[in-house]
Amino acid sequence: MARPDFPIDEAYLIGGWLASFFWGLYTLLFGMSVYTIYRKRKEGINKFTTVSIVLLYLLATTHMSLALVRLIQGFILYRDTIGPVLYFANISVRLNMAKDYIYITNLVLGDLIVVWRLYIVWGKNIWIALFPVVMIIGELVAGYGSISQWFLPNPVPVTMVHWGTAMFIMSMATNILVTGAIASRIWYVTRRTQQIMGVEYNDRYSRVLLLLIESGALIATTKLIEFTLFKLSPVDGLIGLNALYIIYEAMPQITGLVPTAIVYAVNNGYTQKDSYYTSGVSDAKSTLVFRSRSGFATATEPTAAADTMSLSTVGFASPAVEDFPSKSPRRKAVAVLGDAGEKIDFGLKSVGSRSASSVHLETV
Repeated sequence: MARPDFPIDEAYLIGGWLASFFWGLYTLLFGMSVYTIYRKRKEGINKFTTVSIVLLYLLATTHMSLALVRLIQGFILYRDTIGPVLYFANISVRLNMAKDYIYITNLVLGDLIVVWRLYIVWGKNIWIALFPVVMIIGELVAGYGSISQWFLPNPVPVTMVHWGTAMFIMSMATNILVTGAIASRIWYVTRRTQQIMGVEYNDRYSRVLLLLIESGALIATTKLIEFTLFKLSPVDGLIGLNALYIIYEAMPQITGLVPTAIVYAVNNGYTQKDSYYTSGVSDAKSTLVFRSRSGFATATEPTAAADTMSLSTVGFASPAVEDFPSKSPRRKAVAVLGDAGEKIDFGLKSVGSRSASSVHLETV
């Protein structure tokens, strides 16, 4: 079955339009993110993510500028000499090589921010982020290796394709794995909290949208489409399906837009704070509150969590004796806290005119 034909000049033209659209959205979101960071500067900022989103925006803007220059050259300056098709098919020109180097650098930096989010939501577990980082390093080497083939005296296009294929595969696999790991962790922690605290989120659609943003699902989906089109595209770019370049031209904007959206969501409190995911591996307090008409008391019990010790603090009301029926001198409330499966038994015993509260810790 013959593959459909999609001219390369049309692909670059549509890709340039799509890239400019995403760049406009990206510029707006970047400005909002920088303003939020500036507003919260006294509370402390994350230097890695702040520097990264600035670099991402600068790289994406430079890529957009070079793409515009290339469109002008292909459709205006060389229209009557080389022709748009031959001009865009020649990817060895230095202007295009500069664009490709920026594309790869932008791609790697964007992936690192998504992996940083993976590291955070998995309780700052370095081991969960180690493999994706290795994959990103491989992606960087393969991408630079593919473009640098043009500096050789006799470059071989097939070798470039092999290097490029390795880059696309590692980038796509990294994004899919990281997206799945982030989404599953957020879903598990959120679900666990709902079961323990007995609360439900009213706006489920907003939670789904935030989950997609925080997990980087858009990048993973786009990378899958990009890789599919890459495998279907011709080597010379002259005849065949060249729709790859529609996605390829817009990818630096997308790989910058999504990490910036994650940083914006985190800084504005649309997602959970970092401590929400790290309470199991650091000193933290998990608080349950039982309300009643009078009094308030707290009790703490140490609970083992990972390699450190955290405190589970339970606050509950201390009601008067008349709150209890005469035949029920003792009531119990049981809650399961944390992943360790500790069960705390709260016994409320009548003592005089007030009630004494006892806490019993047992493992289930």
